[in-house]
Amino acid sequence: MKKAFYLLILIVLCVSLFVSCESDVKKTPFRVGRGRYDSLMKAVTAASDGGTIYLEEDAETKGCIISKNITLDLQENTLTLNDSMRGIYVFSGSTLILDGNGYLTAGDGFTGKHLLQSSGDLKILNANVSAQGYETGAIHATSGSVIIFGASNILADEGQEVIHSSGSSYCYIYTTGKLEGTIKTADTSVIEFVNADLSTKKLKFDYSSSIHSPIKAIRVSTKLYETYDDTFKAVEEAKDLLAYDHEAGIVFFDTGRDDGEWRYLMAAHADLRLIDGVPSVDPNAPGYAEGKATFNFGHSGTDYGTNIEIGAGLDNTTKLANEPTDDSGAKYCADLTLTTGSGTYSDWFLPSFDELNSMYEHLHNKGAGGFDQELYLSSSEIDASAMDTAAALYFNGWERGELAAPQRETEYLAVRPVRRF
Repeated sequence: MKKAFYLLILIVLCVSLFVSCESDVKKTPFRVGRGRYDSLMKAVTAASDGGTIYLEEDAETKGCIISKNITLDLQENTLTLNDSMRGIYVFSGSTLILDGNGYLTAGDGFTGKHLLQSSGDLKILNANVSAQGYETGAIHATSGSVIIFGASNILADEGQEVIHSSGSSYCYIYTTGKLEGTIKTADTSVIEFVNADLSTKKLKFDYSSSIHSPIKAIRVSTKLYETYDDTFKAVEEAKDLLAYDHEAGIVFFDTGRDDGEWRYLMAAHADLRLIDGVPSVDPNAPGYAEGKATFNFGHSGTDYGTNIEIGAGLDNTTKLANEPTDDSGAKYCADLTLTTGSGTYSDWFLPSFDELNSMYEHLHNKGAGGFDQELYLSSSEIDASAMDTAAALYFNGWERGELAAPQRETEYLAVRPVRRF
């Protein structure tokens, strides 16, 4: 009888403890592994190096120091920093990855100068940092690197610092999102813009400082503007370069000339796909994921008279498209039409080998462009005597960066269309 009574008491206690724990779990927004914590600082302390912190719901918290490698997955929620003088500070030798398509923002109690401060590395992959409405800045990096990728928006009010890069920090901006506020750079910092819109009226530049020297250089896509004694001229040139339709593609080559013919080469954001017989480079188009993804070069035994150098791709494509095979990559590039919010583009072509190699060096080697196939096809023949093979390039795998010689009709490779303007 006593044993049954004690057993009943034990069951009641266990159930009560479980209900209590479940109640606490629902109140706490952060999760690390199987545990949950009511503040970012507690979650960071509990997380192992290289671990992930998940934001379970919209939450308010104080900032903290991060001295390990952490991924903060916002899970489309909003993390609001309150009552903090320092925001989130990433210590030297550590990395914070912000992901999950949510927002890191300031609250009424926030008194810090920046939401994110770092002497380590910041990687904002697909997330948003907004300091708007609170008279504070978004990001300050004193060393290490800042990488802004995906569709991330980094926002600050007019006159506030959206990015302050100082010391030996390096900032790489490859985002289709918005940048608003003031970019301030000093000392030996380098900011590299790839496919980031510098033409917006809500983005300003500040290279003046009573303590540090001006920015050493500003790099836009493949173009390096050395500023030295004329910082603002470099900024204006950078704006001119990026005054193009970013939805259409990404610039990867600049001739440096203004002869009225063409100056820039642009790669489409995605590989060519055939959807019900219609070429597309829009990953959001219905049927894109299941569409035909590989194409051949042309007829064996034919001397098309193509060339390999930069600038030859358009003429090569015309020659190949005049005598197309059933699955001609050149023909489908020539037939491609892309409509964006700013215009319609039907001047695409299959890149020459040197143009393809430029994409490899200036985009793929920097982690840009989304080239996920192993072999990409060019519009160039290796030489006039090799009329059964074409020229292609390994983008991934053991042989990356090396020339390949696929059979013209029987081998099917990935294609990335380009245009020039």
